[in-house]
Amino acid sequence: MSTSTRTLTESALDLADRWVEATTAGETPQEKRTTGRLAALVSDPDGLALAVRFVDRVARPEDVHVAARELAGLTRYTGAAGSFLGPLDRALLTLGAAFAPALPRLVVPAARIRLRQLVGHLVADAGAGLGAHIAKARAEGFRLNLNLLGEAVLGETEAGSRLARVRALVERPDVDYVSIKVSAVASQLSTWDTAGSRERVVARLRPLYVAAAHHGTFLNLDMEEYRDLALTVQVFEQLLMDPELLHVEAGIVLQAYLPDAVAALDELTEIAARRRAAGGARIKVRLVKGANLAMEKVEAELHGWEQAPYRTKPEVDANFVRLVDRALRPERTSDVRVGVASHNLFHVAYAHLLAAERG
Repeated sequence: MSTSTRTLTESALDLADRWVEATTAGETPQEKRTTGRLAALVSDPDGLALAVRFVDRVARPEDVHVAARELAGLTRYTGAAGSFLGPLDRALLTLGAAFAPALPRLVVPAARIRLRQLVGHLVADAGAGLGAHIAKARAEGFRLNLNLLGEAVLGETEAGSRLARVRALVERPDVDYVSIKVSAVASQLSTWDTAGSRERVVARLRPLYVAAAHHGTFLNLDMEEYRDLALTVQVFEQLLMDPELLHVEAGIVLQAYLPDAVAALDELTEIAARRRAAGGARIKVRLVKGANLAMEKVEAELHGWEQAPYRTKPEVDANFVRLVDRALRPERTSDVRVGVASHNLFHVAYAHLLAAERG
């Protein structure tokens, strides 16, 4: 480790500590309870799996019978999620899972209400309550990146419905930043037909990008899995090199848990340089760790192939710092705006100080 890197690392540790102290000093009792619950959730893999599965498989389905079946399957997580759920909530979840198949219309709504009480500060209802949620966040000085919950769509009807809901968000006067994934707007995407999948996705997304440009809404192209990387980059390039969209600043996410992210960053920089040379706007690249590791592991085991992401957290963290260092260089940032997203305050502090050091 060079002297400058060691000094920057020590400064980042100090800054992260100061941020934590400043936050802790100003917390209300309610915020402390919320922070403690969130910390327990993200530090417990089984608690996080429970929360994600509950939101996606119990809260999201419109059919209460489907939701009840999924609720009944969550019992294997209840014992391991002790750091997130208290004894009473674990008991209620166990009872709810047992009675949900027989009494779905009674149990599922009650379970959804309790979930909203537990994670309502993290997940907003996309219906009537969204306006109040956005207004409250803005009054407190926050901007929101809105992302409709849900994984890859299974059919074209669902794809059309999801795209319509995203467009409704984009066109709201109180929304200025929305994230979307290619897997959410087109079903049955094929890794063996990247060109065909790209054309299909571009045809779906182009009207959305035009609408976003008209309403002044920033669009962020997110992704779920390794298999989406090449397709997402190609879709992003085709949309942003469209003459009608050249002036639009838009973003894409890169996941540090993929070794391929470094090469993808260089490819996106080359696209951004060509776009700027053609008179277009900059692009934004948002660096994240990656949140789909469990599914990537399962898929690799099922198919008997090597896992695409790094296998360990230290490898992912090292690649995240490598990406931050590579992204935050003057010759790159003239064409690429860089976003750094992490739950780890040290990495945020490191990026902040590195950006300041390099101007």
